[in-house]
Amino acid sequence: MFVSTRSSRTSNRPSRVVLGVAAMTMALSGTLLATGAASAAPTLSHGSVPYTPTITKTPGAGCSAVIGATKLPQTRPMDYRVKVDIKRFGRNCGSFLLAVKWTNTTTGGTGGQYQTVLPDGSVEGFSDNILDGFGFAPGAGRITSTITTYSKSDEEGEIALPNIPGRSIFTLY
Repeated sequence: MFVSTRSSRTSNRPSRVVLGVAAMTMALSGTLLATGAASAAPTLSHGSVPYTPTITKTPGAGCSAVIGATKLPQTRPMDYRVKVDIKRFGRNCGSFLLAVKWTNTTTGGTGGQYQTVLPDGSVEGFSDNILDGFGFAPGAGRITSTITTYSKSDEEGEIALPNIPGRSIFTLY
């Protein structure tokens, strides 16, 4: 005979927190499968290099996002482009800032740029969510690049969102 030790007042339903964690875990699993486990191992080719996924809370009640990203093949010497795929979770979620930062470990240079992610998951001003421009010219060398998120970044400072940053290592020529 089975005897329950639960109080009759305890609910058998999972909490919202448990459901949220389960949803994020499933989303991350799907992103990892879709990107081939997104290794941050360095490459010496001119090809695509995946980032590990970025997982973040975003503005709004119960809002979050999983950001998959890939460094695309070089089209110009000594610079790079990043394609991002942003999956949003929650309702009435707001915009946030996506930062792609880099360090050239060969020369010691650093840089990057911030872009606004709109509530629909698109990146403002970039067709097909392919990011390039002034912040992506670190020069030739071994590059360590991270993707992280902010609610604000201006001359007064940065306010980071809770996140697990994505990372990639590659070589530019």
